[in-house]
Amino acid sequence: MNITITGNLGSGKSSIGKILKEKGYEIVSTGNIFRQLAMDKGLSVEEFNKQVNEATRNGDRSVDKMIDDTTAKIGRERDNIMFDSRLAWHFVPDSFKVFVITDINEASRRVFNDSVRANSESYESQEACKKALIHRQEMESVRFKEIYNIDYYDMSNYNLVIESTNAAPAEIAEEILTRLEEYQQGRFEKMMELNPSSIHPTMKETGEAIEGIVSVNEVDGGWFVFNGAATLEDAQKTGSKFVPVKVVGSHNTEKSFMNFSNM
Repeated sequence: MNITITGNLGSGKSSIGKILKEKGYEIVSTGNIFRQLAMDKGLSVEEFNKQVNEATRNGDRSVDKMIDDTTAKIGRERDNIMFDSRLAWHFVPDSFKVFVITDINEASRRVFNDSVRANSESYESQEACKKALIHRQEMESVRFKEIYNIDYYDMSNYNLVIESTNAAPAEIAEEILTRLEEYQQGRFEKMMELNPSSIHPTMKETGEAIEGIVSVNEVDGGWFVFNGAATLEDAQKTGSKFVPVKVVGSHNTEKSFMNFSNM
């Protein structure tokens, strides 16, 4: 079965892909294709994104169509492929769809220090990098809605939403493969997993976790336990890297791209 992996910018998708390659998967990365196109034109990824957005508004979808058609064809004809792609989940519908989330501060730290991207993405500071990542996500969200009428940041599009903020690529890759096997066995349709260390306690007493799933609230990008504090504490004590969660509420003072309402 093919795996389609997408996620927040700087979430570590390419690093996860390298591990899955060692496990026998062939990697197809549309991000590399897009970055190479930007470099060929002497532009940064953000500049090229703006150019592509303008072209799309003028009816020119040549860049998107080239990437989309290639992705769909590979998905139809081949197996055991891992797609590192923003929209492969949409064009390879029979795949195991994974979205990797990460804290924006950690994402900007990774991208800012990523020498692999230095030729196409360079920033004066980590804060400048953070602002650029947020702006790029804004542009991509608008473009995907305009072209495909899809909400890329609606987490219900995906079978597995998994956090990478406090987990190594090898740990994430192993968890993806474990959940893939469970998915193929029909044990779940959709699941979200956070790093236990990313979930904050609350002052009030909480109820018990239901079937091992911790209920959480999202508040301005942070996670706070609602029900299942004892289960969360056990996971933290044992050093577990992932805990299944259900998002029961989102409270953001600023505009948020992420929609966890059906997870």
